[in-house]
Amino acid sequence: MTIQTDAEYQAGMSRLEALDTNNPANLAEMEALGNALEVYEDNHGYAPVRPDSLVFRIERYMFEHRLKKQELARLLGITNSRLSEVLNGKRAVNMDLGRRLYTKLHIPAEFVLMHA
Repeated sequence: MTIQTDAEYQAGMSRLEALDTNNPANLAEMEALGNALEVYEDNHGYAPVRPDSLVFRIERYMFEHRLKKQELARLLGITNSRLSEVLNGKRAVNMDLGRRLYTKLHIPAEFVLMHA
C-alpha cells in the first residue's frame, strides 16, 4: 500500500481513525495503513510530535478520552479543518483556542502559552 497525494493521506488518516482497535480483524489493515502513512509523512516533511509539545498534549487527550478529531473539534467549538491544521503544524494556536484548550482540555495555561 502506498500513499501518493495529500488527499490520499487525509483519507488514510480518516480511515485509520474509523477502524475499531478492539477488533482483531482490523489489525492487518491498521498496520499496513499505518506504515503507508508513516512513509508519506517521512517523505513530505511531517515533523514527529515531541512529547512536550502542545500537539502531543492534544493528541494524548484525544487518546485518553477516545475522541475522534471531529468530536474534539466540536468540544473545542472549532472546525475540523482548523483542528487538523493545528495538529499538523500548519496553523498556530491563537489566544481564543489557547483559552479553550485550558478550559475544555485542562491543559495548563502556562504550558499553552509557552508552546503556542
